[in-house]
Order: sequence, then C-alpha cells, then structure tokens
Amino acid sequence: MNQAKSINNQKSFPFLRKLNQGDMIICQGSEFRGYFLIKTGLVKTHRIHESGGKSILSIKIQGEFLGEFTARENRRLHTYSASALEDNTVVEFIPYEDDTNLRLIKILETMQAEILNARNRLERVLFQDAENRIRQTLKELGKKLGKKFGQETLVKISLTHEDLAAMSDTSRQTVSMVLSGLKSQNKINYSRGRILFRNLDSL
Repeated sequence: MNQAKSINNQKSFPFLRKLNQGDMIICQGSEFRGYFLIKTGLVKTHRIHESGGKSILSIKIQGEFLGEFTARENRRLHTYSASALEDNTVVEFIPYEDDTNLRLIKILETMQAEILNARNRLERVLFQDAENRIRQTLKELGKKLGKKFGQETLVKISLTHEDLAAMSDTSRQTVSMVLSGLKSQNKINYSRGRILFRNLDSL
C-alpha cells in the first residue's frame, strides 16, 4: 500500500493528509496521538481480533471522526485500523491536546454513535438470521451513502463480498447467495464498486 501523502508539509495547523484507496490512516496497536476528521471521501474502520478474525466496524463519511484508544502500560494505543476506501480522501489530524469545545462535542457524538452501532450489531447477531443481517447492512449502507434517483438508490463503494460478510457477521458464501437472490428478485443490481437498490425501503 502507498503511504499517505501530506498536502501540508509544514507543521502549522491544520495538518491534512491526502490518501488513495487502500492507504492506511490508523493502524491498530499503534500509538494514539489524536483524532482524524474526514474532510472528503470514505473511510473503512476494521479490527483484527485475538483469534485472528477480522471485523469491519464501520464506513465513515465526510464530517465524521476517527480515533479510539485503550490505555496499556502507560501508553495510549489505537483499538482499530482505518483505511481510505477511495482515491482523493482527505483527513485532518487533530492532536489529542486540542480541547476546543466544538471539536470535543463532535468527537463525543462520534463515540456515542459507535457505541450504538456496536449494540445494534450485537443484537442482530443474537436475534436475526444471516440473511436479515445482510439485508440490514445493505440498507444501512444505502441510507448513509446512497444517492436517490426517483425510487432507486445508488451506492458507489468499493466493497467485496468478503467485506460485506465481515460487516454483517456472516460468510462470503452467504453474502453471495443473498445478493444473487436479491438480484433475481429485481430488488438490487450490482457490479464492481456499485450497488443499485430498486426501492431501498422495500429491501
């Protein structure tokens, strides 16, 4: 993967980083020095568990924050990784010491949303079957990232079947089966980097 390129070589605030698809913003286990504000583009957050399994935690958009840490041996360490999902993604680094009230409120709102997302995801695993979890994951992507064209909703995002499986806590084979079924029912159409929902509310 290419390293993120700085578009502001001086250390004056704000410090911006321009990234291409796949570039890492945060690495799980690295030292936490501050938060990142997404200025443009899409970002995927993901986590490797002790078992070796990988979970995709969220897809973040412009205006949302990145950053979460755990204290270990007097050090603050990032609890997840984050990478750009598309070219020309720009993030702003905000040092941990910056306690501007507005930024602090936004960071707290982000953390609250992530806690709610984790709770909803756990409830899905406990109470929904695999197909409904996949449908719900697709619907959330459509509502958050989609552009409306009449009754149809178009999502442009570079996600593999394996990514969708990690997001919905299912298997790649199950995702492929469910997507094929939805396509045969004319509820969605999909190709590389695109998902078209015929009617998102009726998915």
